[in-house]
Amino acid sequence: MQYGPMQWDDLRYVLAVARAGSALRAASVLGVNQTTVLRRLDALEAALGAPVFERSTSGQVLTRVGRLVAEAAERMDEQARALDSAIAAQRRTLTGSVRFTTSEVLAGRLVAPCMRAFHALYPGIPVELITADERLDIARGEADVALRAAARPEGAGIVAQRMPDLDWTVYCSRGYAADRGLPATRDALRGHDLVGLEGRMGQLPGWRWLSAAAPGAAVPVRSNSFVSLVSNLKAGLGLGALPTIIGDAEPELVRCLPPPPELTAELWLIVREELKTEPHVRAFADFLANYVRGTCGPPGANDRRDENPSPPSPRRLGEQ
Repeated sequence: MQYGPMQWDDLRYVLAVARAGSALRAASVLGVNQTTVLRRLDALEAALGAPVFERSTSGQVLTRVGRLVAEAAERMDEQARALDSAIAAQRRTLTGSVRFTTSEVLAGRLVAPCMRAFHALYPGIPVELITADERLDIARGEADVALRAAARPEGAGIVAQRMPDLDWTVYCSRGYAADRGLPATRDALRGHDLVGLEGRMGQLPGWRWLSAAAPGAAVPVRSNSFVSLVSNLKAGLGLGALPTIIGDAEPELVRCLPPPPELTAELWLIVREELKTEPHVRAFADFLANYVRGTCGPPGANDRRDENPSPPSPRRLGEQ
């Protein structure tokens, strides 16, 4: 006699009935109806060519063949649970390096503060941080993940996720404001000294907006980095345009005016498409996205906000 192939999934029905003592109770445990359980048992018995249960009004009792089947199902269930545990353990100990690129300012104010918490959660994922003026090609594999203040990235081979926008405004030192006054409007910027930017930094919208608002202003010093720009501002050399995540974090600097809407910059998290499902890359990208939302987004944007310190609140002249 030829018997049909046994379906492995039918074994869990045998195990459920053996544990529960009846098809009705097993159906409740499995989340199906009793008819489905009986149908699967009939199919298994047809494939085996022998009864698995002796049916009675009080329930189902395993036959001799049924006991062999139930014992095999128990072993398979134990192995499946062990496999689940092993996979869960592997998720908890993810490994693999991530090559990450961003600008100098974002690296210092957003990425560096969250790295300690990330390393504590994922000690097996080292992050190679690359800060450079030139933008690495993510699609071609020059980096795995990028965080960029720019318009929406275009092109194939990447997946982009928009983060909270970055505000910019004009800052000066407390000493400069005490000596020269605090310009509170765009028109009031005229006649003030400016701390300038040059090279690629000189093309940033913040500097171009500021220099257009104060034509003919004296520019006693120019620099090609945000680090130098902040130092020059703190030294009282003039007014300068900064992202608020930088300026608000400096106790010696004060905002001159509210952030102009036209200076708002989009912020994007970019991942190389072919790596987006790699566990270690996804773990880093998800962690960074949550941190950025909690730091730059509105209150309540991130449930994990208390795990990561937010930047200091804006300071105005006269506040301590």
